[in-house]
Amino acid sequence: MTPRVTLRDVAARAAVHVSTVSLALRNSPRLPRTTVERVQAVAKEMGYVHDSMLDALMEYRDSARRRSSPPVLGYVTSWAMPIEEIPHHRFYWSGAKARAEELGFRLERFSLAEPGMTDVRLGDILLARGITGVVLSSFERGSAEVRFDWDRMSAVRIELQPVWPPLSTTAVDHVRAIEQAMCRAAELGYRRPGFMLGHDWSELVENRWRMGFLWAQQRLPASRRLPAFTFNADWKHTPRQFRFKSWFLGHRPDVILGPHFHVEARLADVGARVPADVAVIDPFLETPHDFYAGVLHDFEEVGARAVEKLAVLVTRNVRGIPADMVRSYVDGFWHDGPSCPRAPEAARRGAAHSTV
Repeated sequence: MTPRVTLRDVAARAAVHVSTVSLALRNSPRLPRTTVERVQAVAKEMGYVHDSMLDALMEYRDSARRRSSPPVLGYVTSWAMPIEEIPHHRFYWSGAKARAEELGFRLERFSLAEPGMTDVRLGDILLARGITGVVLSSFERGSAEVRFDWDRMSAVRIELQPVWPPLSTTAVDHVRAIEQAMCRAAELGYRRPGFMLGHDWSELVENRWRMGFLWAQQRLPASRRLPAFTFNADWKHTPRQFRFKSWFLGHRPDVILGPHFHVEARLADVGARVPADVAVIDPFLETPHDFYAGVLHDFEEVGARAVEKLAVLVTRNVRGIPADMVRSYVDGFWHDGPSCPRAPEAARRGAAHSTV
């Protein structure tokens, strides 16, 4: 049987110390890039493969060391308001923080909204503190670019902001959530689904919310494909323009997909009752609701999975912007509620005779 190639064998062939081989195979920034590439080429030529049992032992040793003196990972946001007050994003943070602690790291929050803070300055602060692992998350609108010294950092992203750098990303499955809500509405006998969302919510995620709605609408005849209603949803509380009434009375949806706290106020303007006059499905639920049906998202799991990806990159010393961006989407789950009961018998009969 051919003897197994060891680190010492690679070190002897490459004429370096065995510790240099170990560092090179982990892409350590402590070595010159030329040395890393040369040692890795020698290891590949010799047929060296990692010893999974040894890797597990090293990981156990490293995790024990991290528990006694946990290294810090950065969680970078751009919100001025406390993240605990921001729907959805507060759960990204809590999930990421909890998983970091489980893995032996400490997650510390940094905001680009701090007075006098710029992306370049924050990047320098992180590196000066020895923080080379970063999660970009909870970015407000208009956050197109973050200019850190990415060649010296390992990084991942939650959701699709900022646009640059194009890092490996973990997010909720926007398209599937809307499609799931539309399919459930159809199963319950609703024939004229309407969709309402913040004016830039879809743009911030590459129009994936709107894409899900338009895709699901293709199952409906053209006469039942209602235009989406968009409302101003900025956090500066821009006064409402009261455009909902004309949309609602003009298109007469029998079920509305939208964030319930925004739907409630607008239905009150027109005197419509839920579900007597119109059913409501919230495709953006962050916790189970006693009244509103919808798609329940595990935002904490999104944050946790992002940190898991980052921990792998940090442990393997993988730095820089990846050549190929990988996206992972976490599915939501349907949540029943009184706001969307089975449609009245007449509506169900109409749906049964539909051409869809």
